[in-house]
Amino acid sequence: MKRALYRILILLLSISILMVSCRKKPANSNGPIDFSECVISGSINTFDIVTYNIEEYPKYGDETAEVVAELIKEMNVDIIALQEISSEAEFDKLVDRLIGWEGEYYPIDNSVWNLAYLYKLSEISLNEAESKVIFEDDYWSFPRPPFEVHVTHIPTGIDAILINNHLKCCEGAENEERRRSATDSLHKYISNNYPDDPVIILGDLNDDINGTTLETNVFWSLVNDPDNFMFTDMGIARGSVAWWSYPSWPSHIDHICITNELYTNIDTTIVHRVDQCYKNYQDVISDHRPVYLRLK
Repeated sequence: MKRALYRILILLLSISILMVSCRKKPANSNGPIDFSECVISGSINTFDIVTYNIEEYPKYGDETAEVVAELIKEMNVDIIALQEISSEAEFDKLVDRLIGWEGEYYPIDNSVWNLAYLYKLSEISLNEAESKVIFEDDYWSFPRPPFEVHVTHIPTGIDAILINNHLKCCEGAENEERRRSATDSLHKYISNNYPDDPVIILGDLNDDINGTTLETNVFWSLVNDPDNFMFTDMGIARGSVAWWSYPSWPSHIDHICITNELYTNIDTTIVHRVDQCYKNYQDVISDHRPVYLRLK
């Protein structure tokens, strides 16, 4: 009798272990993901830029790294501004998966909110001496200080200064005022320091850009200076919710703003709806979508 009970207990334990194992089975169990129907790939003749909040990367460990590497290869852009990288070690692992790519990483506070750039060596020359963090002393406006890099796109010869941002999140008057203060500071900083240089402000800016007054748009200092600054994704912000960058809210809060030196270079701005090609996208990769700018 005891032997029979023992066998039953062993059987039940085996079933429990099997069930746990099944629950932990990687979501990507069917091989590589085909993202080709959900992105516009970059080309050799254009300067292709992406901003991407990748939500506490890698949120699902090695599987996230594997799928993100596949996505980056399919996007085939020249430089990617990333937000929410969990650690430099995890970022380095991603770079190692991408042959011909290099990375620049900035640890904000050793949390999951770090900023980084990925860039293709055959397309981008990055001036490491000019890489820097700005507004480190203004925590109220910039809880995550912007990360600035100076690059040249080799095929087109376009020089540009990229400023990667992850502004204060969430609703409420104080949070909105913090984003407004950050925007005003960026506007003044670029106007004073780079009056004749091509600059690209990009990142998770955590607010809408389509308000038409000072009171309804925290980015008003940029929007209200069209001779010098332009959000290339304004059409997306004012368009269908289906194309917004943050579908879980839904809202469009990831943006790309350029200075007037680049106006004539604008070709395309689009949100890559990669979640339409991968059903486990939000669980494995991110709650944000990548925003893509092509400069000719």
